[in-house]
Order: sequence, then C-alpha cells, then structure tokens
Amino acid sequence: MTRWALLLAALLPAVAAAQPQADPDWPCVQRLVPHLAAGVLWPGVPEGDWRAEPDVAALVARIAPRGVEEATGLAAIRDFAAPMGAPARRRLLPLAFTGTLAETNRQRDAIIEQLRRFARRQRDLAEQVRGLEAELRTAPAEAREELTQRHFFAAKSYTDAERTLRYACEAPVRLEARLGAYARALRAAMPPE
Repeated sequence: MTRWALLLAALLPAVAAAQPQADPDWPCVQRLVPHLAAGVLWPGVPEGDWRAEPDVAALVARIAPRGVEEATGLAAIRDFAAPMGAPARRRLLPLAFTGTLAETNRQRDAIIEQLRRFARRQRDLAEQVRGLEAELRTAPAEAREELTQRHFFAAKSYTDAERTLRYACEAPVRLEARLGAYARALRAAMPPE
C-alpha cells in the first residue's frame, strides 16, 4: 500500500465521524433541515407574540397555508404594510415574519413526518418484495401463481410510490422558497432606520 493510501485509510474514519449522520427515514435527495431558523432570513431575532396582534395573526392566517400561492401572499403583505406608518411597520412586520416562520415550520414538521413514514413504508415494501422473491425461488409449482401475483402487486406498489417521491420531496422546498419570498417582501416594506 502506498503512503497516500495508508494516510487516506487512517483519515477516513475521522472524516466519516465528522459528517452528520444521515437520517435513515429521510427519503429525499435534498438535505434534511428539520427546522428553519429566523436568523437565516431576518436580521436579528424578532421579539413579541405575533398572535397577540389581531392584524398580524389575520395576515399570517391569510398567507401561511400551503395552498396559498406565493404571488397571493406577496400581494397580501403589500396590502398589509401599505397603510401603516413607519412605527407600526417597525413593530408589526417583524411579528408577521415570526408568525409566518412559525406556521411554515409547523407545516414543514408535518410534511417531514409524512415523508419519514413514507420511507419506513417503502422499506417495509422492499423487504416484502425481497421476501416474496426468495419464496418464489423455492416455492413448489402449485404455489407459484399466487406468489407471483403477490410479488407483482407488492413491487408495483413500491414502484408507484417511488414515482411520487420526487414530487413529495419538493413540498418542504416549496414552503422554504415561499417563506424566503415573504421575508424579502416584509424586509423591503420596513422603513429605513
């Protein structure tokens, strides 16, 4: 073995230990980010209870649901901020961001848990398919027809579910992108200091 190969072999365990462990229940290509932090999208940490402000709570309820298109939410933010004076904007827009972030994280948590359940189900189905394949190899001729059908339907269920995986994995990404657009719109509506 060359000196470089020995060095690489010695370093690999340390490099592997430094890498974050993959979540076996995370089926998506995208890196799992369990929780979105305010500091990534907003300067400083907005303080206050967004639910205590009825207008802010109403805005968040209007723009945060998953089915709301980004353009609709951006228009609602503009309509919300337009009539306000500078002091109200400084106080309420950070709260609107906090509320939108909280609701986005709540929705993402639910989606992430659904994706994890999906991954566990797919692993179970894959195991079932492998088990049926093993049974088929050793089954007597009279049992093959039923086993073949069971194998076909299990494999089809697995394949059909895999086809939807890419779309399902985009759901958290779409929520993150929409939150980023909302944060930019809310920051743009903030008055200069």
